[in-house]
Amino acid sequence: MNSSTSLESTNQPDLILKLCSHFAKNKPVLSTNLCKIAFSVLSSPAAACNITSDEQYMVIQIKHILASQGRESAEQFELLYSNMCKTNVLQNRGSILNFLLKLARSAPQKDILWNTLESLDKFPSTTRHKSNLFLKRGNSQESIRSIFQGHTTIKSVQSSSTNIPSSRLTTATSSVWSSKNEFDTVTSKPSCKPPPTLSSFTDSLIQAELNLVSERDLLQDLIYSFQGIEGRFLRKEVGGVGFTIDPKTGKNLSPIQRGLVERLLGMSFLHNQLKQYCDTNDEQGGVICLALIATLRDELSAYYRTIALLQTALKKQVCLDQPQMTLHKALVYIHEHRVRFEWLAYIAEQCNEKKGGALITAVHGFLQHGSKCAQEVSEKVLTAVCKPLYIMLSRWLLDGEINDSCNEFFIEARDITAAERLWHDKYHVRKSMVPSFITMDQAKKILATGKSINFLRQICKDSGQMPEKDVLQKLSRTTSESLFSPEQSLEFDSALDKVYRETSLRVLDLLKNKYRLFEHLQSLRRYLLLGQGDFIRHLLELLVPELNKPAQDIYGHTLSAILESAIRVTNAQFEDEDTLRRLNVSFMGHSQGDTGWDVFSLVYIVDGPVGTIFQPTMTIYQCLFGALWKAKRMEFVLATMRKQQITMAKMFREIKELKPVMHVIHILTSEMIHFLHQTQYYFLFEVLECSWAEMLRRVNQAECLDDIISAHTVFLNSVQCGVLLDENSRLLFSQLRSIYNFILTLEGHQEALNEAATKEYEAYMELKAKMELPGSYGLTEEDEIAAKARAEDFHQFLNSIRTKVKHLAQTYEQFVKKYLMLLSSSSNMNLQLLSVRLSFNDYYKII
Repeated sequence: MNSSTSLESTNQPDLILKLCSHFAKNKPVLSTNLCKIAFSVLSSPAAACNITSDEQYMVIQIKHILASQGRESAEQFELLYSNMCKTNVLQNRGSILNFLLKLARSAPQKDILWNTLESLDKFPSTTRHKSNLFLKRGNSQESIRSIFQGHTTIKSVQSSSTNIPSSRLTTATSSVWSSKNEFDTVTSKPSCKPPPTLSSFTDSLIQAELNLVSERDLLQDLIYSFQGIEGRFLRKEVGGVGFTIDPKTGKNLSPIQRGLVERLLGMSFLHNQLKQYCDTNDEQGGVICLALIATLRDELSAYYRTIALLQTALKKQVCLDQPQMTLHKALVYIHEHRVRFEWLAYIAEQCNEKKGGALITAVHGFLQHGSKCAQEVSEKVLTAVCKPLYIMLSRWLLDGEINDSCNEFFIEARDITAAERLWHDKYHVRKSMVPSFITMDQAKKILATGKSINFLRQICKDSGQMPEKDVLQKLSRTTSESLFSPEQSLEFDSALDKVYRETSLRVLDLLKNKYRLFEHLQSLRRYLLLGQGDFIRHLLELLVPELNKPAQDIYGHTLSAILESAIRVTNAQFEDEDTLRRLNVSFMGHSQGDTGWDVFSLVYIVDGPVGTIFQPTMTIYQCLFGALWKAKRMEFVLATMRKQQITMAKMFREIKELKPVMHVIHILTSEMIHFLHQTQYYFLFEVLECSWAEMLRRVNQAECLDDIISAHTVFLNSVQCGVLLDENSRLLFSQLRSIYNFILTLEGHQEALNEAATKEYEAYMELKAKMELPGSYGLTEEDEIAAKARAEDFHQFLNSIRTKVKHLAQTYEQFVKKYLMLLSSSSNMNLQLLSVRLSFNDYYKII
């Protein structure tokens, strides 16, 4: 149709009939149907409502469409529009612009229309033509309706080239168009259904021929499946959470429809998976898991709003220029939700059967993903799940309280009633619950801060404000994002350090000043580690008579009285009254044959807040006291023996036979004194003094109570290792104990010798006095026989004592050599040096 033809005829219905006949290529059936479509469109209320008088609005819309095609098209339109505004020929610029705008919007549908027509066998391919259509203002619906009613005599002629049966075509046509009365009803009453177009008409013909399912029905079923509801064509998978196409009702789906539906059903699977996770863990999970569920439900709510918009778009397709909803458009509608749901489902899968910090760690791993969507989704979820953790963390740092009924917090509170064990055993770090963005150093600081607050309030009964107000304000200004966000984590870390330092310094200040920490340390060193020499020596002298008794014959009140006597006559009397009140005697468990030396021990009672440091280590102090007490006793025994030897040498100068035995005992005693002096020096100076100085240095530099406990524990472990009480020195201590026993055996031999020599000396002096008695004639025969027998017995005793001492000396030397060999082979350099000092001139030849 050319432009001259359109201008000659001013009758709009005739123009429409000619245009439809041209499009149908003189096919009567198609021409009739196209006319019906055109008249229905022109007579519908939407045709009139789409014409707008806002000329500028249409210009802007046209420019927007042309701008997407290229800058040159938009510039050309502006030039043409300016020329059109200058001319006076055109009276209806707004209608013309509206027509051009509708042509531009319907341009993408033209290719679909012509491709559809060309694909039908009964319609030969046509050539597209441009035509100009001018409509007069006024009510054109009545004239079109009358023309349409006047042409009811047009017959439906079936083309000879068509493959569609007449009955099928009639049915398809009747399904789209109604009778004359129905048409009158449609034109007189607005309908919610969209006006039919040529594309929809041809689609109806194809669907009627192939018995295909309409996209509207499929979309409605898909909307149901998006919410987990079954429909006509879509059923739930057996044993699964997704949907599948019903094999019976869905058999008429075309391959394209089936492919699109299967792609859209992935959304149903993701929706059902997230909903199932929420329903399953709603009652079983803790507050952190509930935060995750709340976030998932927020996403589901936004998704449901989109589904509601999709449902509304499907039902309200009124205007002609409004595109109909299709499966492809549904894909676009839900694309954003699908991408987000894929990541949410993956996160939910990784969080399954996890809780607390482990769940947060699983979510935090997605924050490092390269996908921007994954980062956004994981950051939103991570922010939500960190809020309960942040609340628990703030309450622990500021109040020292844990409200964690589901065991999600990485600080675990145990049921401990003993005050001395509160710091050590009540609170611990659950390593499996520590989030990945919190380091172990930070976790330990968090643990120490809360423990310090609990220690201050429960043990020290300190109700002062802790930490200071500025620290509280700084911590309260932080948010849950500061836990994992690199930009804000520095602020949280700074606040954590501040709270940690404030609480720790408050605890240390109370322990050092109010509860006399250093005084207690000095008391333990003086009395349990034998640092108060004059007191220990005098106490030892007073206890000798009692401790030589069997253990079962010793009474505690007797030893307590001796202890008080030793305090009154030594420098211990100047100690603080509280310190002396804490010092007492104790008996360890004894067995048959034990003496008082085996069960006696001094104890120092420590209670209150400082008991947290000392109470768990009192057993170690008892072991150290036992080892040092034995060494001190050996020193006392050897000193007593040396004094006795000097006395015997002076007293028994007349007994010539005694000198060889005393010489052997003197040599062996000297060896033992040398050995014990070197051992004592090593214990008391190289071990105790050096370890004590190191402990004081660490205590003075301590930043928290844990540092003091650590320094004290290291000190005790060092002393234990030095006095050969650790696990690696058992054989050495066994050898040392055997050497101590040799000293006691030698003491027994010397005591026996001293007793026998004293009797012999007394008998000798008595015999001498009798011989020198005035008026006496000397000794009788009986006196000479008795003196001779006594001398023989004494000689035999001396020989036996000498033999025993020599045998003891040989055995002692063997044990000392073995002991030295163990020292020299030790990995401890200090023990190796001790071995050198014990045999500095190679007196003991070690092979």
